[in-house]
Amino acid sequence: MKQYIAFAFAVLSLPVFAQSSANELSRLQQVVDDVKSDYALDKRQAYYDVKAFHNAEGALTVKGTLSDSVTARVLRQELANAGVDYIDSITTFPYKMGQIRIPAASLRTGGRHAAEMSTQAVLGTPIRIMQDDSDFYLVQTPDGYIAWVPSSSVVAKSDDDIKAWKEAARFIVSSPYQVRAYYTADDEGPRNVVTDLVNGCIVVAKNNSLVPVNGKLNIELPDGRTGFIDPAYLTPIEEWAAQDFDAKRILDIAYSMEGTPYLWGGTSTKALDCSGLAKVSYLANGIILMRDASQQALTGTRIEAKDWRQCEAGDLLFFGNAKTGRVTHVAIYDKNGNYVHSSGRVKRNSVDPDSPDYLTTPFLHAVRIHGNEETPGIIRARNHPWYF
Repeated sequence: MKQYIAFAFAVLSLPVFAQSSANELSRLQQVVDDVKSDYALDKRQAYYDVKAFHNAEGALTVKGTLSDSVTARVLRQELANAGVDYIDSITTFPYKMGQIRIPAASLRTGGRHAAEMSTQAVLGTPIRIMQDDSDFYLVQTPDGYIAWVPSSSVVAKSDDDIKAWKEAARFIVSSPYQVRAYYTADDEGPRNVVTDLVNGCIVVAKNNSLVPVNGKLNIELPDGRTGFIDPAYLTPIEEWAAQDFDAKRILDIAYSMEGTPYLWGGTSTKALDCSGLAKVSYLANGIILMRDASQQALTGTRIEAKDWRQCEAGDLLFFGNAKTGRVTHVAIYDKNGNYVHSSGRVKRNSVDPDSPDYLTTPFLHAVRIHGNEETPGIIRARNHPWYF
């Protein structure tokens, strides 16, 4: 009789235990999903691949990888608050650094050449290498953007390397046009070219020597290659980073690219998309903007479309779907309704309906970057820990 009662109790109890376990799993997964929604919803800025499940032994487990240690701490705290015992298999990507080694590296949405290009980074740009176990590295750029880049476009750097780089005599290419570094200081022939360089590339004076050779500065590239370049094309990085807001500088760079072809994902003077034009132009003024137009549209001080006459030089104008408000395009405002943008090519148009240069693409709103430096999505390079 006792054995029968014990057996009956065990049979009746199994569904209760199973249901309890299912409820706990559901609670853990809900926490995982809630933290993702609050802290890592934009996959362009955050890597968050975490799930709750029963492991082979039936134990509740939370496993996955995140890009941000702060989000990992929040997740662990919220899981603790749920009051459910679980196996913690949560990891974060390491904080290893590197630099771009070619004039304009193409970063993609996946680790293959056929994947869509989402952004670019120019030579010398400091990047975070999160995953480096294949021919493509998962990296993060200074604006927080996460994408895949061929390993051949990157050179890994130790902490000591980065420290030495920050202390070195560094220069940024400030010429609006492509320039070249040469193997020797006395020959600018086509067979003496080490590399071309574009606006925003960062190089180091070899051995920190600022003494010109035949009027050229001996420089070192991130991967150790050396060359000679006319110093007129360069600006000391401290001087570049110390700039105050300069709408003329921003617009001069943008206009210097007039006629440059549109390239989806492009963010260099070689070819660029609409938000790439904004990024490249602002970076010349030492200001790092978000990558995409939809991200840039959420920064700064908003100005409604009907108030466009209040816009100032350097403001960003956003266009898109008038019904949904979805942003699909960005331009840089100049004056009198005129703006410069990349659409097919870099060109000029107007938001003034009375202008012959008016475009009918719905103008949604503008944002003012000036005065909003160091607010979310807008950072001066001089305050970015990867640069200084």
